[in-house]
Amino acid sequence: MAPGFPDMIQSELDAVDLNVKRTFKLRPGHLSKFAHIETNSIQQNLHPALVILAGRVFGYTGEKITYLASAVQLIYLASNVHFRIPDDNEHGEDFDPRDGARFPVLVGDYLYGKYFVELCEGEILEFLEPLSQIISEMNYGALIRKKNAGQPIEDLELAMKIVEKETALLMEGAVRFAGVLAGASRNDTDVLSNFGRNLGMAYGILERNLGHGMAEDYFDSAESELLKLPAGEARNGLYGLVSKLRTGEIDIPAKKIGRSFDTVSGEAEVYGVSPHYGDKNEEYIQSIFTAIAKKYDVINTVLSLNQDKYWRKFAVQQAKIKPGGYALDVCCGTGMMTVELAKKVGADGHVVGLDLNSEMLDIAQKNLDGSELKGIIEYVQGNAMELPFSDNTFDCATIGFGLRNVPDLKKTLREMIRVVKPGCPVVCLEFSKPSVPLFKQVYDLYFDKFVPFLGKLGVRADGPYRYLHKTWGAFPDQKGLRDVFTRQGLENSNYYELTGGVISVHVGFKPREAAVPSVAATKE
Repeated sequence: MAPGFPDMIQSELDAVDLNVKRTFKLRPGHLSKFAHIETNSIQQNLHPALVILAGRVFGYTGEKITYLASAVQLIYLASNVHFRIPDDNEHGEDFDPRDGARFPVLVGDYLYGKYFVELCEGEILEFLEPLSQIISEMNYGALIRKKNAGQPIEDLELAMKIVEKETALLMEGAVRFAGVLAGASRNDTDVLSNFGRNLGMAYGILERNLGHGMAEDYFDSAESELLKLPAGEARNGLYGLVSKLRTGEIDIPAKKIGRSFDTVSGEAEVYGVSPHYGDKNEEYIQSIFTAIAKKYDVINTVLSLNQDKYWRKFAVQQAKIKPGGYALDVCCGTGMMTVELAKKVGADGHVVGLDLNSEMLDIAQKNLDGSELKGIIEYVQGNAMELPFSDNTFDCATIGFGLRNVPDLKKTLREMIRVVKPGCPVVCLEFSKPSVPLFKQVYDLYFDKFVPFLGKLGVRADGPYRYLHKTWGAFPDQKGLRDVFTRQGLENSNYYELTGGVISVHVGFKPREAAVPSVAATKE
């Protein structure tokens, strides 16, 4: 019995396993003598289960589905064998990387060859061309990864591209081709494709230890696509698999590379992402902001070319806070946006600035010395994911340049929604993806060249702001964050792009009912 997988497909899983194990036996011995063959239950059954269940969603249980599942599994195993081959540089400077690692390369190629056999025996050669294209893309992703082995990939988007090619494309093709085999419509096979790609991205992120937070949006999208498919036992089976992967009930083993990368953290570094970046380790994040607290305001002004003040004022305008209002500024840092809110509420109003970092709050408090706003602002140390305030308290809640740094952005948004009054706005000011091509090129060049230059001048912004640049790469784009706002229960969610899309201000309103709809509030 395959633990965690639906009982209804056990006989088909057994048939696929028998096909694959028969492939492992060859005249000189068993393939495991020449390369590491994964035997973990999830690695053995996930791809076949997805193929079989996708076919069943549309009522197909014919024998051809077993051959398709076997072919997909052989491709997956071949790619895993090749993935584990250590970086060739560890053989020394004189080693020619073109010599490769003989036995694992041969085993991977042997398994790829057997995938052709499954297609022939199952008389499903219509999938030869698209599956071969997927293999090509998987190997292209591996070439990018190998090319960057031993040096960080600074662009997290490139890391995600590798995950997409090496992992997500095969899951996408697996379920799509099962739908084609079952005679599903073009629209339904497109839905299956979207489901498979999003699940593959989430799975690939987790097996590379890039952080559960980064996988959450992909899990959300995968579940949303599933709901578009015909209801029934098979769809429930797919939904259950996604849920078990998401919650960890089915453990996703780390993807390891040979002898040099037998730890998860080693593999994470191959992708140029410290494990801290994906997991958003709270202690690590606090150390980043503690290190830059005293120069935070100056650095922001310099890095933004003095645009940060305009950005904050624009965000506060969208909060629609009136004189005498009661406002909350989450992740307030040194209080720059808190002050802008205080100017809006005036002497009859009150603003609370909350931050977890005590050094930042100390500076925020000192910035109020001698200010007429001192009696309007109250600073509180606290966690954005567990706001120490009652429901329906504030007339608005803002967060500036903080949402991408919290360990769980959705939980933070739900907390902000909880504490604002019905009908009141939640506002987020954050870096986003430049929508004007020229701005994106300038932005990348800026962080690659100008920020390190500032570090050399003594501003010491290099390390922390490279971290912030990496979190920018992992953060949802403008439309993606708007969708997150909507899924968490905010109404009329929208965004405004500033400075060519480098900055976006997102706004959503709490429903007029006394609480957020239960589906949105309890989804996770």
